[in-house]
Amino acid sequence: MKPSLARFSLALFIALEIALIVAMLTVYWLSTPVVVPQLGKGEQPLIAQQIENMAQDVRQTARLIARHPQTVACLKTGAEALCRTQAANIYALNEGAQIYLVPAQSVESQAAYPAILPEAYTHLVQPGETLPTATSNFGLTVSEPVRDGSQLLGHVVLTQAAPHLQELFDGLPLPGGYLELRQYSMPGVYSVVQRRGDENLKTSASATVLPLNGTPWKLAVWQAQPSMPLLSYFTVWLVLSLLLATMVWLVQSRLHVWVSEDLNAIVNLVTDIRRQHLRGIYPVNLMEFEKPVSMLIKLAQLTVGKQKQVETEASLDHLSQVYNRRSFEARQSELFKTLQQGLMHSLLIIDIDNFKFVNDTYGHDAGDQLIVQFGLALKTHLRGSDFVARLGGDEFCVIFPNTPLPRAIELADRLRASLPAVLELQPGVLHRLNWSGGLSEYSRKDSAESMALSRADNALLEAKRNGRNTTRQKAA
Repeated sequence: MKPSLARFSLALFIALEIALIVAMLTVYWLSTPVVVPQLGKGEQPLIAQQIENMAQDVRQTARLIARHPQTVACLKTGAEALCRTQAANIYALNEGAQIYLVPAQSVESQAAYPAILPEAYTHLVQPGETLPTATSNFGLTVSEPVRDGSQLLGHVVLTQAAPHLQELFDGLPLPGGYLELRQYSMPGVYSVVQRRGDENLKTSASATVLPLNGTPWKLAVWQAQPSMPLLSYFTVWLVLSLLLATMVWLVQSRLHVWVSEDLNAIVNLVTDIRRQHLRGIYPVNLMEFEKPVSMLIKLAQLTVGKQKQVETEASLDHLSQVYNRRSFEARQSELFKTLQQGLMHSLLIIDIDNFKFVNDTYGHDAGDQLIVQFGLALKTHLRGSDFVARLGGDEFCVIFPNTPLPRAIELADRLRASLPAVLELQPGVLHRLNWSGGLSEYSRKDSAESMALSRADNALLEAKRNGRNTTRQKAA
């Protein structure tokens, strides 16, 4: 199957369409990150729920310890053995936790029962206070009051580490979002405990701040803008595909017109070469055609020039450089066909007087020179529309197109008066120029185109019989 502009345009469209689809899929993939889900009213991200669940568990553990009878008895009696026994039981059941039993009367001190607890508690506990704590390992500290009826005996202070939350936070996929875990010391004053995701979102979007119940923390969430729905991508692809198809069609149509016009210019050039008549310009549209067409034009000019030169040489008499007998017969045939249109043409047949004498006396070179100079004189003194030919020897013929016989007689007399009287054939050889002529007119009554020439020839014979150097005419 041969290539064509239509197939090339289709292939180009398919290639561009594949590139467009790949680009759209790439954009869709890059613009659809795995982000924190868009939060609706009352919704929380998973890590917030995990932290609140941990806080609730720690709070529940502290509450159970605070209500345990042995804890109440420890803080009520202050018995060292009882307290040690309860501390051992508590630590056995809560591995990884730090637990402090703080009696109510120890508010003014910085330690309570240091001999009983594995580590001194150095924070002054207020009733119901949620205590801040270092959170590098997501440890959470809570306190619960210990009461005997309505009497406040002290507090249970529980610090529980949660390394699994640290692992959850570290592994949270946030290529299109950003989280900050903030610990507040007072309203509006906080420090960032942990951060995760693209921090640049802080400058391009506003945060959603979520309190984490039961903790001193708040979670600030920056969410990436939701990605464009798949239907929207399909719509964009469809619109771009239509624009692409339209663009390719327009380019193909325009290119088809340009190529057709340029090929027509080449066809016209070839046709004009055959007709041997080149135009002034052969316009082309495409730059790729300019150089080939320019080369073809140069070759055409050389070819046509050579053809015209050959035709001219073939149509001219080699000696006199006027038209030869073949050209005369072709011209006579053309004019004879126009007689039926009402046109009138005349012809004059000429013989140079004493031509044989010149050849015999001065030689054939002098005779040839007489033919040459006489032919030149005829071309010089005839009208531009007149046709002059050498029929052979010293016989010449002049056709006067669109000229009736009376007007041709005037032209013949004017020609005789204007031709030079003497010609120099060779250095020192002068010849008086005399010639005899016979005139006739082409007639619609003639059955053959040569009949006018025959009448003119008879008129020429009559001129020769009457002393030469004169012109006679014979009507149809």
